[in-house]
Amino acid sequence: MVPPFYGPPTGSERLWVDFGAGRVGLLATNVGERLVQHQGAADPHQDRAYADERLLNYLPRTGADLSVPAGADWARWVVPTIPDNTGSAWKLKTADGTEYTRVLNSGTLLIDTNGPRPALCIGAPAYGAGQVVINVTNSRSTSSTASSVLRVQGDGSVISAGSVTATNVGSARVFSGPNAPASPRPGDVWVQYG
Repeated sequence: MVPPFYGPPTGSERLWVDFGAGRVGLLATNVGERLVQHQGAADPHQDRAYADERLLNYLPRTGADLSVPAGADWARWVVPTIPDNTGSAWKLKTADGTEYTRVLNSGTLLIDTNGPRPALCIGAPAYGAGQVVINVTNSRSTSSTASSVLRVQGDGSVISAGSVTATNVGSARVFSGPNAPASPRPGDVWVQYG
């Protein structure tokens, strides 16, 4: 019979002893208690803390800034080879589940609003007439004017490659000459010459 005694303070589960009759492995008597404590701990292996630390470099938590190196992509969404309009690669929704602004798997951008807000606001510096703020192309070109079918310039000019069809606002009037009409109304057209 071996009376209870304190083993080494290293947290070892098993202590090998030799009382003259060969080595015997003694198991700590608090193993069960330690196992229950371990199972109830929030992060016993520190793997969650490690993962959180790593994830902060990729996906910041609320209010954090994300630093993206020059020439690098922040995130990419992989969609089916044959895109469809049934799924969304990216979407916003309210807490009650109402879906609004989203990017479909086909690449279509649907801009909806959540409440009475402008559907699309594009901020741009005070560009001149030659600077493009919005560019719609019929190709994948990133050039500011290549293959453009519709452009909005920094000064508000709209340039269309095709015809523009719109209804007049009210009773439109047409003016021509070197000077603008004295009291224009919505829908009036002025063709400047001279």
